[in-house]
Amino acid sequence: MSAGPLASPAQPGDDSAQASLEELLRAAERPPRWMGWRLRLLVALTLMALAGILGVAQWLSTQHRLPVGLRAGADGQVKLNNALTPALQRLEGQPIEGLRLEHSQPDGRVQVLTAPIEMATLQRSERWIPEPEDRQAHRLQLAQLHALISVLPPEGGTVLLELSQLPGEPVFVGPRGWGGITPMFWVLSGGALMLLAAGTMVLLAGPQWRNVGYLVLMGTQAAHLMLTGTEANLELFTPDWFVKLDCRSRMWLDLASAAAMIQVAVLHPRTLPHWVHYTVAGWVAAGMLGLALSAGWVPASAWWVTLQTGCAVMALAAVALMTLAHREVPHPFTLILRRFTLITTGCWVLMSLALAWPGHRPDMQLNVANFGVLTWHVFFASQLLLSPYLTQSRQILQEFSLLAASSTVAASLDLLFVAAFSLGQFTSMTMSLFLSFGLYLSLRRWVLSQLLNRDSLSTERLFERLYRIARELERQPRRVHELMARLMRELFDPLEAAVVHGHIPSTLVRGNGGLMLVRLPVCPADIGTPAQHQVLVLRHAGRGQRLFTSEDARLATRIIDQLQRVLSFDQAVEQGRSEERTRIAQDLHDDIGARLLTLMYQAPNPDIEEYIRHTLQDLKTLTRGLSVQGHTLSDAASEWKRDISHRLGAARAELDWGIQIDQDIDLSVVQWSALTRILRELVNNTLAHAKARKVKIRLSLADDVLELCVEDDGLGHHPETWSHGLGLGGVRKRAKQLGGTVRWSENTPAGIRCEVRVEHFSRSDPGQNAGPGTSTMPLTGT
Repeated sequence: MSAGPLASPAQPGDDSAQASLEELLRAAERPPRWMGWRLRLLVALTLMALAGILGVAQWLSTQHRLPVGLRAGADGQVKLNNALTPALQRLEGQPIEGLRLEHSQPDGRVQVLTAPIEMATLQRSERWIPEPEDRQAHRLQLAQLHALISVLPPEGGTVLLELSQLPGEPVFVGPRGWGGITPMFWVLSGGALMLLAAGTMVLLAGPQWRNVGYLVLMGTQAAHLMLTGTEANLELFTPDWFVKLDCRSRMWLDLASAAAMIQVAVLHPRTLPHWVHYTVAGWVAAGMLGLALSAGWVPASAWWVTLQTGCAVMALAAVALMTLAHREVPHPFTLILRRFTLITTGCWVLMSLALAWPGHRPDMQLNVANFGVLTWHVFFASQLLLSPYLTQSRQILQEFSLLAASSTVAASLDLLFVAAFSLGQFTSMTMSLFLSFGLYLSLRRWVLSQLLNRDSLSTERLFERLYRIARELERQPRRVHELMARLMRELFDPLEAAVVHGHIPSTLVRGNGGLMLVRLPVCPADIGTPAQHQVLVLRHAGRGQRLFTSEDARLATRIIDQLQRVLSFDQAVEQGRSEERTRIAQDLHDDIGARLLTLMYQAPNPDIEEYIRHTLQDLKTLTRGLSVQGHTLSDAASEWKRDISHRLGAARAELDWGIQIDQDIDLSVVQWSALTRILRELVNNTLAHAKARKVKIRLSLADDVLELCVEDDGLGHHPETWSHGLGLGGVRKRAKQLGGTVRWSENTPAGIRCEVRVEHFSRSDPGQNAGPGTSTMPLTGT
């Protein structure tokens, strides 16, 4: 299931973002409606399928079986193997030519029935015999064997084994019974039931055309497994009607699987434009090919090759449509489906080549037809069963899929080596295992990264980014959402990312892994006010190359928790700083201020009284700066102007004050203190040393660049020769603390000019954060 389009980034006061998040969560978490007719239908279909399996098992229990197994030898002969009774164990390894039965007719004559047993007899399905002569021989020999066994009574009878090197051996051929049904039948029938139930559940959960295609795929593979399990129990005595049914059924099942792959490719996970035309074309092509093969329009010599090629071409067409769909709308699940389809089709081609290649070991080609085909169907069925869970990309499922693919490739290579180079079974299996698993072990990491595009950050890089973001959050806590979005983009590299208003309990993966909703931490400034919870919505990790996983959600949750701890710690530290500043300001006001006030009243002359009065004014300014939590730049400038005007007025000097700022921002205590001390020191130097009569001060803030210029008409000159003591050194120290620079130069026509420049002023202090109601209107004044 694919989620709807993402909402646009949220704006304050915008209710549409909240509604979009709620709609997204409802769409992603809407449970299937199992109550009612859907549940009853699922139970009914499951019971019917189970009853069908038990019915087939009951029919198999009544079929006759030979009390000794048969195997193909390397010399092309059929030999006895796995005798069921101790009396027949001495015959194991002996070549057998056929069966013989002497049947007494009602008129008293004895009818002798013989049925040869050759290599073609051991083929389980006519569908996988490439040559028409071999198919005809297979059908004829099975017909003779069935005719021979059909004259026996239901309770069984005695037949004669015609051996090549020994006299004939009489054996009793009787019904198989329930105990004679092989475990393979129950395993394969259980797998078929699981496939059918899974496909039905998917369709009932979402009645859509793409799920119809998925049900067809599951149903065809379930039918293949049931046919294989039934053939393994019928062995030599397969009825003629079942031989014909098996061949035609498998042909139509393979064509239906190929057409269903095209239908799924154009509908899942994204609907391709003109999907109806592609779907109809796929089913029409499958139907026309099946009709041509069934009606005999294709020569018998080309029947098998035409069927194999047609299925492979349709599978490759599905791959091409997946590529087209991914180019139009990238989706990681499309890549996963395409890669698994290529692996499955490649195994199909290898298996077909192994069967069609003329080899010198007919026994190995028999193993290809019987066991190689079974391996391929089990592998394909496992991929279909795992496909709903591959969207979660759990590690065990990834490893299982890769190992299953490697095992299937190994079996196909083994069969191909035997057919093409006539190698022994042990040699070919050793070489195929070495090649397939050797390549798997050496390229495992690359395969996983290509399959799921995992380009995860190393631990060191991730820690470095977390440390950098934590430090930036110390300076600007309100940028937490911006910084978190940036980190998640670096970590998961999504196609789209947006921040919306909303609240979720924890990080969630939704939309079959196509979406991940990350709960962002609440800013410290929001504490104590109505919480504005934010959610970061990420779509398609790895630039659309892979899906989000539960491991990704856990990683994002851990990162959020760590950053939340950083924010909480910084908030506690800032609160402690604020309380300590308030305490110090209160102590200065109550203790030092009271003593200075007493000294002012007891001053022996007016000059000392005036000096103490100025000191009290400075103390008042200092304590107010320590106790007040925030200063806007405009308010601070007004205080600076009032204080400097008072000082210059007392010294009979003139002040030329000018300010121009494009944004009235909040000043931290450190910024306010640094600028206050810089201005006070510069004005003091102008009055005490330069003996200036006019002071010109210009303060500007434009594009986050603060410039402070102080000029005088005093006696100072040659500033490059000055020795910077506590006064001028303090100015440099304060400017450097803000991340700025300071420069002195001679003024024209007389005096000194001092310029302080601070770039990125809003980020010049660890405690700086922009106020919620800052003005963006230009502010000027003189």
